[in-house]
Amino acid sequence: MTKAKVGIIGCGFIASTWHIPSFLRLKKIAVVQAVCDLNPQLSASTARKFNLPKSYSNVVEMLKQENLDIVDICTPPGTHAPLAIQAMEQGCNVLLEKPMALKLSECDEMIRVSQKQGKKLCVIHNELFRPPVIKARQLVEEGAIGRLLGVQWVRFTPRAEYLTKENHWVHKLPGGLLGETGPHAVYTSLAFMKKIIDVEITAKSHLKYAWAPYDYFNIALEGEDLVSSVIISHASDNYVADLIVYGTEGVLKMDLQGMLLTKQSVKETRPAPLAVSSLKPAGQIIGGVFSNAVKILFSKNAGMRVRGHAIEIEKFVDSVINDRQPPVTGEEGRETIRVMEILVEKLNQKNSASASQTK
Repeated sequence: MTKAKVGIIGCGFIASTWHIPSFLRLKKIAVVQAVCDLNPQLSASTARKFNLPKSYSNVVEMLKQENLDIVDICTPPGTHAPLAIQAMEQGCNVLLEKPMALKLSECDEMIRVSQKQGKKLCVIHNELFRPPVIKARQLVEEGAIGRLLGVQWVRFTPRAEYLTKENHWVHKLPGGLLGETGPHAVYTSLAFMKKIIDVEITAKSHLKYAWAPYDYFNIALEGEDLVSSVIISHASDNYVADLIVYGTEGVLKMDLQGMLLTKQSVKETRPAPLAVSSLKPAGQIIGGVFSNAVKILFSKNAGMRVRGHAIEIEKFVDSVINDRQPPVTGEEGRETIRVMEILVEKLNQKNSASASQTK
């Protein structure tokens, strides 16, 4: 195989904004042959927009007509398992948007079919492929900040994106808004913690939308020797995407909106040493801002590559062509869903206890 033949199921925002452009930039190793959506007008308009050969409104028809190597699934999570199984049974490798599925049993079935059919199964965990996170994981492996002590993950998503949209499918996920953003927090934490053994969750509703019981979550993900603290809000008017990794010898701070990574180590609190230690991260920030600006100005694909989707999709295509392990395996996707099921269960328990107290 010199070029992977790709078919994309689902022509919504995620497919049009990230997936299709990510595949199109891989002209030497991939070709998008077709898109499919239940809405034939949307499928056809997407094909025209990206100058793609074929559009379909029926998955069975697309799989029958096109000899695809990869099927990329960009549909709501409740459809992931049946579509992935159908594609793998037709001989296709499968890429899935997160979350992998709504239930652990669906993950298990997808993994079983993947193994039986000898097809690769990969889940989009795009946060792991943002350049600052890639570099931070490398620094942790090298011992640059000593032994890990903890992780902090913060994400604010503007209310207009999901919260205010009563009929958006995210409100039907297990845990509602938690089901949309929570997987990002879980798999990013797992990248540094390796295993999560227990969770705690507190949830609040700041804006009181009837279809969204909670719009703010404070979560503790407990590992074997450290804890990841997570804050999620859908009630703000701002985007915030921060990740901090604490170690015995320093701290790695990541601004995932600005794509900046700084390493800090404050050994003394006397004014002079403190001032010197403050200059180092300031210099890193200035250098990072300048570097990002240059890349965006002079590199056609820079905007895609900093977002994570493009890097992971490229790695997945390479894994198919060269028969390597996918960048995120089905088992890794399953572990995220295992932790999410525990979080949702604890959230539901708090819901029940709160309802009993108000009676």
